[in-house]
Amino acid sequence: MIALPMVLATLGILPSILLMVAVWFIMYYTSLINLELNLQAGHGLPLGALGKYFSGKIAELIGIISLKLLSYSLLAVFIYGGSSILQELIGSKTTVAYSLSNIATCYAVISMGLFLLPIKWIDYFNRFLFIAMLAVVAILLTGLIITIQWSSPLPLFSEQSVGLSAWTSVIPVVFTSFGFQVIFHTLTNYCNKNAKMLKQAFLWGSLIPALIYIVWTCSIMSAVYQDNPLFYAQMGTGKAGVGELIQVLSTIAKWKSVQLLVWWISLLAITTSVLGVGVGLCDSLKRMLFKKVPNPGIRNIAASILTILPAYVVVMYVPNAFIAVLGFAGMILAIIAILLPTYLFWQIKTQKLHYSELHRKSLIYLSIGIGIAVITCEIFNIF
Repeated sequence: MIALPMVLATLGILPSILLMVAVWFIMYYTSLINLELNLQAGHGLPLGALGKYFSGKIAELIGIISLKLLSYSLLAVFIYGGSSILQELIGSKTTVAYSLSNIATCYAVISMGLFLLPIKWIDYFNRFLFIAMLAVVAILLTGLIITIQWSSPLPLFSEQSVGLSAWTSVIPVVFTSFGFQVIFHTLTNYCNKNAKMLKQAFLWGSLIPALIYIVWTCSIMSAVYQDNPLFYAQMGTGKAGVGELIQVLSTIAKWKSVQLLVWWISLLAITTSVLGVGVGLCDSLKRMLFKKVPNPGIRNIAASILTILPAYVVVMYVPNAFIAVLGFAGMILAIIAILLPTYLFWQIKTQKLHYSELHRKSLIYLSIGIGIAVITCEIFNIF
């Protein structure tokens, strides 16, 4: 949510809305492919296990590696984003200046400590943070929308939106925003393999965030465009930092309480994201270390370090890791969400499908084309 207005300022409001709707549709449609694979397998299986079930060892390896790369990429994004926000917050409220690397180190160590807590504690802590974040989002949006002068010009289009380079830099990041592919097997089992219930869950579970993304992005872009056009131009050229955006939003908000909430929503969003992605990755690493490290305490510490350390190294050595790594995550997500599931879908032997929409080969081909396009865009950005 924090990254979307930063990158979509390059396009303007109307192209951004069209892009988010298009990405939502493709991600929802391909979620039916992923659900079909789980239902055909007879129970929920992670992507690597589905690869082994329908194809073999190579597909299993691709699934496992892709999921690990995605998890580490997102953790790097969250550590960098949280550290950048804290750096700006400390700098604006005190006279003390800390470097991003020092704050990131403290952030990483605290995250490692959280992963050593019992899973039930983390679960309840994350629920509390998430509920608090939703409340803050509602208040913050109200405060920002009030500041927008709807009779004044809005950034409906941008001159860069007609250029190919603007779209190639934006598409992978927007694609990453619809990444929910790690929970297919969990929900398949939780819903007792009820195909209709699962379809409704992923329809509304993806549509509601898409609508929130649109309202959130358009509100922030409009407010920044009217109040601080110079910073909006910075966002349009990709030179704005995540902490700087939060600082600007805190000055735009007219209510003193809302100014404080801008900082809190950012920290809450980052923290819940670190816990959400990190717990799953840490748990999988514990299972991998089960036989090699028999001592539970040492195993938990080792898994916690291995969860955070690679992401921390990326933050230290990749400049502007927030947007750069989000784009890379989008490329990996294209493999996880579209290309590998579509390949496995072609391996299904029966014609009896739970979702009739999957008989439309034109939409499947369209999905494959978009998956390849996302990967091509990120390769273009890298080189």
